[in-house]
Amino acid sequence: MEIFDHVFGETDLEIIFDKVKQPKWRYGHGSHTDNSGIPFWIMELDDDPFFYDYCLNIIRDVVKQPGLCLEHVYANGHVFGDKGMPHVDSHHDDGATFLFYANPKWNRLWGGQTSFDFGQGRHASSMPARNRAVYFPGKVTHYAEEVSRTFTGLRVTIAWKLNGAKF
Repeated sequence: MEIFDHVFGETDLEIIFDKVKQPKWRYGHGSHTDNSGIPFWIMELDDDPFFYDYCLNIIRDVVKQPGLCLEHVYANGHVFGDKGMPHVDSHHDDGATFLFYANPKWNRLWGGQTSFDFGQGRHASSMPARNRAVYFPGKVTHYAEEVSRTFTGLRVTIAWKLNGAKF
């Protein structure tokens, strides 16, 4: 697991913040393919070249892996009461996720961290922050923690599901 700050330039950030405000959100997505657990918001981004091409090339540079291939890209949205369920994103050794926190600002008091379970009692978490991303193997169990009641917006992450990763 690696955490990266200052992933995108300011112009790119403004485009990201504008795009996740589009009325393309759908409610009812779940952490598991059978949609069990607490539903939350999703915005499909596979059809947007800004995400599947332009941002992907930046991600390849950030993680220093030019051979990464995109499987899927989408935004997740959580409000108070939404909590992701523990899950993995890939069952392949070369699967990875680049998870970008897409809120213009974040206060630690709002919670909303991403928790990771590496097995054998080893755990870690990543706190949302402006222009931060966490890059991790797709086989690692993880989930979104709830945001606190003091947060009144939508906690937004963008997930690039990738193949061809080397850890």
